[in-house]
Amino acid sequence: MMRKLSFGFVVVFVTAFIVVACGRQVTPNPPGLGPGGAPPGYIAIHFDTAATFNFSQYQYMIVFNTSGSGVTPSTQTLQTNWAGYSYALVAYGNGAVSAGRIIQYVPPKVGHGPPGYLGLLTTPQQFSYNPNSNGTGTEFSMLAQKQIFVSPSPSPSATPPSKWTFNAFTVGPGQLNALTFVDSLGAGGYQPPEYVSPTLCMNQQFDNTYFPQGNYIPNDPGAQIISIEISNNPLHPGNC
Repeated sequence: MMRKLSFGFVVVFVTAFIVVACGRQVTPNPPGLGPGGAPPGYIAIHFDTAATFNFSQYQYMIVFNTSGSGVTPSTQTLQTNWAGYSYALVAYGNGAVSAGRIIQYVPPKVGHGPPGYLGLLTTPQQFSYNPNSNGTGTEFSMLAQKQIFVSPSPSPSATPPSKWTFNAFTVGPGQLNALTFVDSLGAGGYQPPEYVSPTLCMNQQFDNTYFPQGNYIPNDPGAQIISIEISNNPLHPGNC
């Protein structure tokens, strides 16, 4: 059985303008706004599922590897020792109400084991969450200042890596360093074959939509990831 992809028009309202992405008509952004409605120095994500979000059963997250290692965050965290888990943008709730947060993963100092994680304190100007950005309850969006992802860092450097990788997950409720995976962008969903992330050049402006790579379909359509849109608008564009 193949994944059910949504090729219809998805209308996203972000601060008084409309973006219809991935091969569909895109209206011009207002002055000062870049791809996906991201102001300079910001990244925007749009997370779409096959049916209405089920926050009583699941959390939805996109995990970025900002270390420059090129490793894709995996569902096989025991085997990979959480390689590639740097930061996560997480949507969670209790069924009726949902919220967004950014967490930073902190690897164990010695040996194998689950990482620690920190909930980052942000202002509304640094991070915002729209729980229903397409009006049908199947898409949320987040807007985050890029500076959040490099200060502080588990491995600080004078020049933060400009090449990121990512994965998206639907997971069960509970601690974010003991994840129960339900779906991902990989062909196997919660198990191998795993997703292989393209390299994101965070020094360049882009607006890309990514789809699951295989044919796994969770039993609950509210857990099924349909697409992830990532939009980047660097403050000082350059090469990677």
